[in-house]
Amino acid sequence: MSGGGEEALCVTGGTGYIASWLILRLLQSGYHVHTTVRDPGDLERVGFLWELPGAVERLKVFKADLLHEGSFDDAFRGVKGIFHTAGPVLFDPNDNPQVVKMVEISLKGVLNVLKASAKSTTIKKVVLTSSCSAVRYDYNHTGQDLMSLDESNWSNPDYCTAHKLWYPLAKTLAERKAWEFAKQHGLNLVVVNASFIVGPLLQPNPTSTIWVVLSLLRGDAPIYPNTIIGFVHIDDVVKAHLLVYEAASASGRYICSERVSHWRDVLELLRKKYPAYPITSKESEEKGHDIPHIISTHKILRLGLPGFRTLEDMFDECIQSLEEKGFLKDLHCKKLE
Repeated sequence: MSGGGEEALCVTGGTGYIASWLILRLLQSGYHVHTTVRDPGDLERVGFLWELPGAVERLKVFKADLLHEGSFDDAFRGVKGIFHTAGPVLFDPNDNPQVVKMVEISLKGVLNVLKASAKSTTIKKVVLTSSCSAVRYDYNHTGQDLMSLDESNWSNPDYCTAHKLWYPLAKTLAERKAWEFAKQHGLNLVVVNASFIVGPLLQPNPTSTIWVVLSLLRGDAPIYPNTIIGFVHIDDVVKAHLLVYEAASASGRYICSERVSHWRDVLELLRKKYPAYPITSKESEEKGHDIPHIISTHKILRLGLPGFRTLEDMFDECIQSLEEKGFLKDLHCKKLE
């Protein structure tokens, strides 16, 4: 990173997994940081941000709501760049009201953030956090041959709807809407399409993807996903965001993923390395997630990302973090029951 000097940047959804690590790295590099949360006074959720090195001197926390147009205006005032990481994650695909709300928040949220950015006279770039889920789901990818995917590929909303892939649907529609708005209003938009993110956590409690890992490690999840997806270390996702912001030549989408694996292979690796954990052993029978593919990361590597941390690193550091925070206690006893 080049270092921030007096430059201020804004990270939306500051208590989130990516956002909190972004805030830490930006503060470490000397940037002034604005961040948005739903309730700045909720110290149980927000308090850990004030403990980050440099936060007292260079962090400002603002109240904002993805569904309320104009609520980001104060946070964006005077900043040079935006990292829009905030967004909902769905846990129950059969909860129809939750599905509708997730899609609504994703679409309205990205539009409200971009509208606030378009009104600004200081913002020079917006970095949007999207997902490989907006890349890999399509009828054209469901054959027996291994598909090679890159930034030119998009998930098919009809396929996502048919297979109840609501998170990919929301991510795909929101990213499409973001590109449409940016083109219409002349915004300098760059997108990071991250795969499933694993690594240590800063928050006192696990966030969305880490809850998935924790529930599988503890055996609390009755089944594991019949899913072939990419995995990536949180460090690499943060580095990719900072790289595409600071690189003047960055444009378009950038896939950020260490490797593609099936969950069964990942969990088998973890069973061998952590035999005391009662890791979930039953696979889901649902289809639609298990599309064989590989995914290219050439574009982000050419831009300057030095490489990727390994799958073993990301899970080892995640598990160590969960152990230190007390979320993996008493599992030896559970394994013996």
